[in-house]
Amino acid sequence: MDQQSKRQLNIRDRKIAELEAKLQRAYQIIEHLEQQNIEFQRQIEELNRGDKQTSTFIQNPTSVSYSQKFHNRKKPNIAKQQSNLSHIKEAIQISKSQITKLSYFQLYGLITLVLMAIFVFFGITSLFAQLVKDKIPKTVNDSDAKPSTIISQQSDLPHFSTNINTQSPFINKPILSNQPVDLPLESSSQLVKVDSDWTYNVKVPPQFQTSDELGSHVNRILDYIKDKNLPTQSLSITLIDLNKNTTSGYQQNLLRYPASVVKLFWMTILQAKIKQGLIPLTYTVNSDLNAMILKSDNDAASRIVDLVSGTYSYEKKLNKEQFQVWKQKRQSLNDFFQKAGYQYINVSQKTYPIFYLKITKPKGADLQLRDDNPNNPRRNKITTYHAARLMYEIFTRQAVGAKYSEQMINLLTRDLHPEAWKLQPPNPGEFNPVENFLGESLATDADQLVFASKAGWTTASRQEVAYVATQDGKTRYIIAIFGEDPAYATSQNVFPDISRLVFEGMRNSK
Repeated sequence: MDQQSKRQLNIRDRKIAELEAKLQRAYQIIEHLEQQNIEFQRQIEELNRGDKQTSTFIQNPTSVSYSQKFHNRKKPNIAKQQSNLSHIKEAIQISKSQITKLSYFQLYGLITLVLMAIFVFFGITSLFAQLVKDKIPKTVNDSDAKPSTIISQQSDLPHFSTNINTQSPFINKPILSNQPVDLPLESSSQLVKVDSDWTYNVKVPPQFQTSDELGSHVNRILDYIKDKNLPTQSLSITLIDLNKNTTSGYQQNLLRYPASVVKLFWMTILQAKIKQGLIPLTYTVNSDLNAMILKSDNDAASRIVDLVSGTYSYEKKLNKEQFQVWKQKRQSLNDFFQKAGYQYINVSQKTYPIFYLKITKPKGADLQLRDDNPNNPRRNKITTYHAARLMYEIFTRQAVGAKYSEQMINLLTRDLHPEAWKLQPPNPGEFNPVENFLGESLATDADQLVFASKAGWTTASRQEVAYVATQDGKTRYIIAIFGEDPAYATSQNVFPDISRLVFEGMRNSK
């Protein structure tokens, strides 16, 4: 597939992601209206009950029971009461009519808009697919392509399940109405059962030889860091040469906070559960997966964490017994990797803020999971070697399986052409996975490169793991860098400069 076709695919994927985001917002509005409609129906039922009581009173006003000792009390003016109750009954009927008409009009009007949006969405998808198809040669010999450097054409188009749920975009959310959700509670409770034998499929870590040549590239990075007066004690680096099966690093086994790089691990767990049939790949799940990786969306990531762990972010803290059950389910995410050699890894905590939950920091059980210590919280922790190893296993088609590795590769691959990431960023005004990161300085070689990455950023850190390969396959490497200090977070040049430094060194090495 030529570069123009790839760019068209990337542009199409971004437009699809934008449409999916709009649909998500529409789903939330519909869900709100459905809840409002249920509340209106409840009010109508209460009014009906009051209506019936009123009718009974009008038909038989003397049926009201009085105590015997008041039998000589003056009788009420029944005619006047009947007149007043008639006015009340008429007001009730008008209110019922207004409530019903208003709620149904809003509900069905929005449902119609969403259905129209869905038709437009699939129309645009089909149009882009046809345009790309016309530019791709009809005869493709996969055996002639190097699987380690060329992404399979068969998996370029994202997979969409025909099981489209227009009721609720939330995964594993407590049911607030009788409307169906993607996963019934029965299915959800079954898939969250902790299985001690369920682990990541690559149980034996890759065996790399230590390389002095790669060590020289790492030393050049450290020299650059020192020249910029950046703290080296807050830095970790892992570098892997895929052609020579060698590695080198700096503090690469030191556990650090990964920020959004952790989403690479959640994607792998999700794919593993999809492969085993524990989670169906619905439209909503696929949409959240795309948003989590392409946009680093925390809302989508929150729903995926809930889905794969069988938990939910509660507003209030749980009691001791409830929390232990909840904690065990969340820690199953760690067990998945730890039993496969990812020692001491912690990927059990969500990333914030989460807008659909209206929270900017952990609350309830999520706060309990951090040990309730604001000064020294228990947070996600991985090493640069963990990140580089998982990226290596994805790009060697080992992670979960070849088919699922290909799907993850497609999500991780970035278009380095400026019109793609600069003029049409995946998340305008927010997180940009190329700008100020490893890919930015490689944009001048965009036509000759395959670049894939997962970046993370907070006000106190900057992290990224990336796969870089030339189209001819002569240069292929993985680099992971974690800078756990505000100096790295605020610097706009450090990651791009390091990336260019390593690329030139790797490309010129024999």
